Amino acid sequence: MATRRSSTFLFTLLLAVFALPCLAQDKAATRLMAGAGKADITPPVGTPLAGYGGRLGKPSTGVHDPCEARALIIDNGAEKIAFVSVDHLGYDNAMVTRVRTLAAERAGIAPDHIFVMSSHTHSGGGAYLEPFPILAGKFDPKIRDLYSERAAEAVIAASKTLRPARIAIGAGGVPGLSRFRSIWPPHAVADKTIDPEVGVLRVDDAASGKPMAVLFNFAAHPTILNEKNFQFSADYPGVARAKLEQMIGGDVLAIFANGAQGTVAPRPFQGSDEWQRVENMGTILAAEVFKVIHMIKPQDWMEMKFTRTPLVLKTVPPPKMPAQVKLPEAYPSEMSAVAFDRKFAFVTIPGELGSILNQQVKERGRLLGFESTFLLGLTNDAVGYIITEDEYRHGTYESSISLFGPAFGSFITNEAFQALEKVAPAAEKKAADR
Repeated sequence: MATRRSSTFLFTLLLAVFALPCLAQDKAATRLMAGAGKADITPPVGTPLAGYGGRLGKPSTGVHDPCEARALIIDNGAEKIAFVSVDHLGYDNAMVTRVRTLAAERAGIAPDHIFVMSSHTHSGGGAYLEPFPILAGKFDPKIRDLYSERAAEAVIAASKTLRPARIAIGAGGVPGLSRFRSIWPPHAVADKTIDPEVGVLRVDDAASGKPMAVLFNFAAHPTILNEKNFQFSADYPGVARAKLEQMIGGDVLAIFANGAQGTVAPRPFQGSDEWQRVENMGTILAAEVFKVIHMIKPQDWMEMKFTRTPLVLKTVPPPKMPAQVKLPEAYPSEMSAVAFDRKFAFVTIPGELGSILNQQVKERGRLLGFESTFLLGLTNDAVGYIITEDEYRHGTYESSISLFGPAFGSFITNEAFQALEKVAPAAEKKAADR
């Protein structure tokens, strides 16, 4: 009897020992949760478009393709963040605050962990920018609220689809799809600063193994459609999303995040008209993202390290600022960074960073040990152009909408450096050495 009991105990012990790794693996496989959702932010037809003063605030005439808010929530158990991309010229800080107020509690996420990323399409909705009616048409507070409310809906929708997920991050490139557009520095120098990188974050459903969402990051103004267009459109990012979803198949949500596109214009391939050029550029970009998602391997879990810095910016009206534009003396804003797996960093920029400064931030990320550093332009704010002091003093177009003085570019770049240092792989080692 004792022998039988001993044998039974030994068998049970061995079974438990061998089962432990399997149980641990199952637990690890469900440690990451993710969800995706979207909402239509297209205002009523007749609302002016935003982005070109040459439109003179005239009403829109139709919807070519809807403007949307597309959200992705990632929760690794320690940090929970939401990326929400909006087809819009630029949500300002107050609009972002309203999105967070409406969405944070219902989505179960800290307000400052919601990143609102404007695509900067010049064919999105206007009527929201009271100090700059020349860019967005006559101000309408109800339309302004609509944009924030719909973006919050996308975040809430994403929170309702949270499920076990896996995550993969990597990068590719599309050389020749963008160009330096400013007048300074000379193109022989400036063209070398153009960043062709395409950052890709893929989230898979853990149960099916199929992609549920793909966020891709690329720097170029969505301005293939010019001021003669009066139909709402997401421009090339909308085509890129649609084409990528077709290529992948299934129930996947593609999400575009613009980069440091302050001095970068699109370089669409040949087409018979602007709509064909939008189609061509979007398709080429989608094809590169599709290639990358097949090259990167998903993981059951990734560490996420987050930092946020509130800012108070003192306005310095540029020399060419129209007299009728009244700016506040100080303006609240912010910058954030999140690092994944100690390898990939995402830095939020509250406006349109120029390509020269983009190059500096990415180089600092490399020196700090990151495989890739991705900049999310016009995120959590839209404070205008952020350029070098040299560009500012040469009176470029960008300097005319750079609202915080010639040293602003250096200030933002330094803040980006500090954010990267706080989430860098070497940060823990420095703390341990103290």
